Amino acid sequence: MIRSDVRAQFLWYLIVGGLAFFVDIAAFVALSKSGIPWLGASAAAFVIATVANYILSYRLAFLRGRFSRAGEVSRLFAVALVGLGLNTSFVWLFVATVGLEPVVGKILAVPLVLAWNFLGRRIFVFHKTLPDATFEISAQVFDRFNEPTKPD
Repeated sequence: MIRSDVRAQFLWYLIVGGLAFFVDIAAFVALSKSGIPWLGASAAAFVIATVANYILSYRLAFLRGRFSRAGEVSRLFAVALVGLGLNTSFVWLFVATVGLEPVVGKILAVPLVLAWNFLGRRIFVFHKTLPDATFEISAQVFDRFNEPTKPD
């Protein structure tokens, strides 16, 4: 296995994205229940989840240091703003035009933006390699599944 194996990196990013998804939904529900209109709550929750996603991304899925810290953060926010626009547009589409409940619309929107978030971070923000710890884990798992089977 190589450090830049996109399959392993995407699997780690699914963990990152899954955790950020729960942060997103929890923040959305909390903000909505506090009286913030659903569209504003959706946007704010997405920003909160993006911060969580960023921290988890460089700890689990992507190696940092491709750009200066300022460059990395600027690029991250550019990718996140596109993601925010996509996410909010999908929520609006599902709620205002399809008639779904806001939480259902939010749940359906999040996976649609997953591909953009992964590719945006891989192409524009971070190195295309895994951090040391997750590379070691991935390599061990990869090796275990690719061991030749012994005849009986």
